[in-house]
Amino acid sequence: MLVLGCVSVSVFWAQQPMPAPDGPKVIYHFPHEDDTLKLYHSFTADELEQLMAIDTALVMVDLRPATEYATGHIAGSINMPAEQIDSRYQKFRSMQESQRNVVLISEDGKLARDLVIRLCKKNIDRVWYLQGGIRAWTKSGRSLATKQ
Repeated sequence: MLVLGCVSVSVFWAQQPMPAPDGPKVIYHFPHEDDTLKLYHSFTADELEQLMAIDTALVMVDLRPATEYATGHIAGSINMPAEQIDSRYQKFRSMQESQRNVVLISEDGKLARDLVIRLCKKNIDRVWYLQGGIRAWTKSGRSLATKQ
């Protein structure tokens, strides 16, 4: 069973058809309510790892400075330092319109959470954050990549 925010989803691998080879496969999307945003727009390291395996439309955005990103990041993530978020608002709007799900990643998860709240207030609700950030990812025994 995979818990996505406040919603539980059972994943039955044997019953799912094989994904088409072309185009992304979107697995989930649950619109938010403002009062639950802080609690339910996040994933644990375990949940994110599961999503990485099944959601080919997932975009992971590492918010740390480029120098920190270069020392180690979650494989497949892209670097977009936090100070660039406001100037790249249209990029997030575009990802939302193309039904791409975005997970923001920061050092400890707090900055990512705050940016998810800001983006949701601008009606971009296909965003989540990694609870505990990169620290939680590595503390759970997962490795970091050093090459893009």
